[in-house]
Order: sequence, then C-alpha cells, then structure tokens
Amino acid sequence: MPLGVLVVSMIVLAAMMIYTLPREKNSGETANLRFPTGTPLALGSVSGIQVGEQEFNTISVTGSGTASMKADEASVALGVQTENESASEAVGLNAELITEVIDAIKALGLTEDDMRTVSYSVSPLYSKDDYTVVVGYRVVNMIEVEVTDMGLIGKVIDAAAENGANTIQGVSFGLSDENQEELKRQAYLAALDDAEEKAELIAERLELNITGVLYVSESFYQPYQPYSEYRFAVAYEAAAPTPIIEGKLSVSVTVNIVYSFE
Repeated sequence: MPLGVLVVSMIVLAAMMIYTLPREKNSGETANLRFPTGTPLALGSVSGIQVGEQEFNTISVTGSGTASMKADEASVALGVQTENESASEAVGLNAELITEVIDAIKALGLTEDDMRTVSYSVSPLYSKDDYTVVVGYRVVNMIEVEVTDMGLIGKVIDAAAENGANTIQGVSFGLSDENQEELKRQAYLAALDDAEEKAELIAERLELNITGVLYVSESFYQPYQPYSEYRFAVAYEAAAPTPIIEGKLSVSVTVNIVYSFE
C-alpha cells in the first residue's frame, strides 16, 4: 500500500475513535437546578451567589404591576377672542365678554380661586393686500378653570360658550395628590405580588424552600400621565348639553427581587 494512503487511513481511524469515546458531563452542571418543564425563562432564574463569606442559593425574578384610577380633577381651557379696527374697542369688548363668562362659571358654584388667566394677547391684523398695513386688532384672553366635580365639566363648557366664550381648547384630566400616592402604592404592591407569585411557582416545581429576600430593586417606574381631550369647536351653537366622560389614568412599576432558598 502506498505510504500516503496508509497515513491518511490512520488519521481517519484515529478521528473516528476519538469521536466515539464517552464524553464527561460538565462538572459545573447541577441537574437539580434546571427549570421545570413548561416554565419560560422570562419567569426567573435559579443560581447561587456569595454575600461576604456566606453562600446563598437564589431565585431571581422580575415582577410587573399596573394600577389604574379614574381622573378626579380636570382643567378646562377656554376664552374669548375679539377683533376690531380699534385696539381699545377690541380690548373693551373682550373684557366685557370674559367677565360674563366668569360670572356664568361662578353661578355653577365655582370661585375665582378655581380660575386663572393662562394667556392674554393683543396683536395687529394686517391687510391681505398689503402686509404692512394694519387694519385692526385681535385680543385673546384665555383662562383655565379647575374642576374637582367631574359632573361640572360639561356644564362649565356650556355656560362659558353660551355667555361669549368662542375659544374652547379642551379638557385636561389628572389626579389629586392623595390619589396619585394611592395609585403608586397599588402599582408597587401589584409588582411585588407578581414577583412573589413567580418565585413561589419556581420553588414549588423545583421542590425548594424559600427562606428570605436578599435583594430588591426597581427597574422601571412610569408615573401617571395627565391626558387631554381636544374636541370642541371654536364657534359654539346651542345644542344638547356637552357630555364629558373622564378616562382612567395608570401607573406602571417593574421590580427585581432575589430570594434565597434551601
């Protein structure tokens, strides 16, 4: 047999023998710490850590919670826009109309403490044929009305519009300080409960005994975001009462918890 063929045959034979030898299991593998069948990896993880000189077996999980609550505060932005060839006439007419609007809102039980001016402007109007020629003036006076009785929102809009308000920008919904804190508390409790439920599921399937909590951290917090409704026309025509239905505001929390077990 030629020498070259003999050498090649010996190499192939040696490779086949090495491939078929029994392989040793990874000494670092712990069969008892595998995830149970059907439990997704996103649920958590089982591992070991060392704190000082003490070693702990741990279960790491992430819990998420969301809490929602209906808005209990609202802010209505509305106002009066007037135009006249004379600036003083436009200002005077605007003052008369906004006074009537405020009086109409007060008649609903609100006070001046519930209202504030958010913008006031006097701007020139220019000729369409010659933009250097001033032909009049526009005055815009916008106020914001704070409402804590959700049933008054539509009434405020109707009363204002019926008494001269021709600019209604919309309604912003929010929460009182007390309800903000309560909503935050509910979201955190929901996240902690979610994490605990996951840890208990893992421990049950792996026949582990949870002995305590080693670490807790917040990885995400989304406070509630006030939202606004802009659905009112600039011009108002007498119609049915304006219905306003407040929506829900939400807070979301995600926490990471490391449990010890034995």
